[in-house]
Amino acid sequence: MSAKRVSRREFLSLAGAMGGAALLSACAPQATEPTTAPPPEEKEYHILQWAQAATPTPEDAQLAEGEARQVAYQNIADEYMALHPNVTIEFYTFPGGSSSEDLVPWLEARMAAQDAPDIWWANTDILMPHFNKGWMLDLTEYMDMANPYVDGNKSWKDQFIEVALISQLSPEGKVFGVDLDGVGIMIAYNKEAFDKAGVTTKPRTWGEFQDAWQKLKDAGYIAYGASILGGGIGGYNIPHWFSGHAYNQLVWDKVGDWDDDGNQKITSLEIASHAQKGDFPDWDAYLKFAHLLKELEPFLPPGYAGNLDIEQLFRQGKVAMFMNGNWATGAYAADPLPFEYDWLAFPVITKDIWPDAPEKVVRIQGAWGVLQYHVSGFLAEKEPDKVPVCMDWLMFSSAPENVSALCSETGTLPLVHDATTTPEMEPFLQPYDRAAPYESWWTLSEGGSQAEAKLFQTYLPGTMSDGEFLDLAKKLFDEELDKVLEQNPDWKIS
Repeated sequence: MSAKRVSRREFLSLAGAMGGAALLSACAPQATEPTTAPPPEEKEYHILQWAQAATPTPEDAQLAEGEARQVAYQNIADEYMALHPNVTIEFYTFPGGSSSEDLVPWLEARMAAQDAPDIWWANTDILMPHFNKGWMLDLTEYMDMANPYVDGNKSWKDQFIEVALISQLSPEGKVFGVDLDGVGIMIAYNKEAFDKAGVTTKPRTWGEFQDAWQKLKDAGYIAYGASILGGGIGGYNIPHWFSGHAYNQLVWDKVGDWDDDGNQKITSLEIASHAQKGDFPDWDAYLKFAHLLKELEPFLPPGYAGNLDIEQLFRQGKVAMFMNGNWATGAYAADPLPFEYDWLAFPVITKDIWPDAPEKVVRIQGAWGVLQYHVSGFLAEKEPDKVPVCMDWLMFSSAPENVSALCSETGTLPLVHDATTTPEMEPFLQPYDRAAPYESWWTLSEGGSQAEAKLFQTYLPGTMSDGEFLDLAKKLFDEELDKVLEQNPDWKIS
């Protein structure tokens, strides 16, 4: 079963039924100016959207000290509703937070009951094993239509930076989401700690980082903050974020061999395919990746095998550096650190460490922000006339000035041309040689990320031999591969 889809003909027919709604003009090649013609007044439309961390703050919410009220999306919705008085945009509050652990079970239940929000957030990576379940509409053809809210736009997809489009592709190359923003991961560091430890220049290579880590440890600091369990800041640094930076450098020349569709993104389908062929993972490189982590282990905080609040340890001045995302700039602006801080790129692995090393700068930087939205697949059958309204609202939301407002408030990086964000994001806009298209076993499945975490919980604190490590790694990986193939039997290679 493939994801449900409204055909272009059906879409145009529905747009016509709206009596001159903006999407009708979007289908005409010459229509580049926004239209204020609303859907017919006898028909009321209610769009429910889960906007993740961009969700407006409820008026009656009690704010913590220093917490800012989120207003950008509500302002945008108010402007849209003024243009279309018979359309109501309501923002949904996700129960129990927004972790990926909660998201998939929630989607399974809500899609079965057909009562999910009309538009909802999810990282496409999380959805990879579920594309065949009909949870989200295929938006491929809509991307070819003009956006009436952007002057001169002839094709909606032209608004987006390439990674935004790539990020929303299913394994079969269909577009199943609209992505307005992204994030970058770099290493935040305490400049005061560097001064006290005698680290006078920013380290660039793995060897230079090792020297800095030793000086910081000798000065009484936890040189590198990371933990294995948990999500968000401080979680999945080992192995998730670390793998995205380091393993990518070790397999630099092989990434293209795994990218069968040439879209610069290694998908779960491609991983499953090459794993069955026997050329993924590159186990020699993976063992070297494990050795690098082993070299880092003496500089990690006590209890790293569990779930630590690395952010708090950094703020307390105990941790000298740790991987963090660009969203932290907003938090640090609202609640300043008690010391000066700056950002470092991940260490460059040099050829003396790995002969095939490209000696390039790698960054996890891509479309994993809070403005990554999908339209519920059941609408195609349950409320087909609402589909054009949802699409029109998403087009309006994607206008550069609206994306600028959302990114500035949420602290994310715009993936829409001509949109801007805050000046604090400048380090994340600096050049890099590759944005990691592979981020550890997470890309295969969420279960894969948990299996990899289990692997390094066992390996890093102990005395496991290389052979024992590889045996356990292959066992855990194969178990997760089998689960993914069971969910996607058409991915099996006979």
